[in-house]
Amino acid sequence: MQHSQNFPRRRRYKLHSLEQQEALLPFVRFCPGRTYRHYWQMPTPSKDYPSNVTYGRECAAHLLQWMKDNREYVGKGLLSRVARDIDFDDRDGRGQWMGFFNYLEIMMLLGADRVRVYRHVDSQHQLYRALGQRLKLEARFRRIRLRNR
Repeated sequence: MQHSQNFPRRRRYKLHSLEQQEALLPFVRFCPGRTYRHYWQMPTPSKDYPSNVTYGRECAAHLLQWMKDNREYVGKGLLSRVARDIDFDDRDGRGQWMGFFNYLEIMMLLGADRVRVYRHVDSQHQLYRALGQRLKLEARFRRIRLRNR
């Protein structure tokens, strides 16, 4: 498909380490004066709002492909790091983040259409309660073992 602007190269994101994988996303970069990655480093927006929206949508597609390639890391806060680093007051960049989030909303709906949402969230609540109980029990047994030494 031909694009009117320069999009990041489309790719797969499966590598050995999480740090390598995230760094390949087209909007993730290290910035001077910061000890951790910046998760919203976009090119300077053009004056063409629809092009900015298109670029944001393309970046959302990269994020979604990253998630498909790295399922074990999904739900670990990547999207929250992206949202933390977006300057929502930057009027020029608005089209980029609007396109990004609007496309993610569309894809969430497609996924939500495939599951019973409340049943799924109940199962997630149950899973995390069980994990919390497991951690408490393991901590309790570690304390008992340490006392008996």
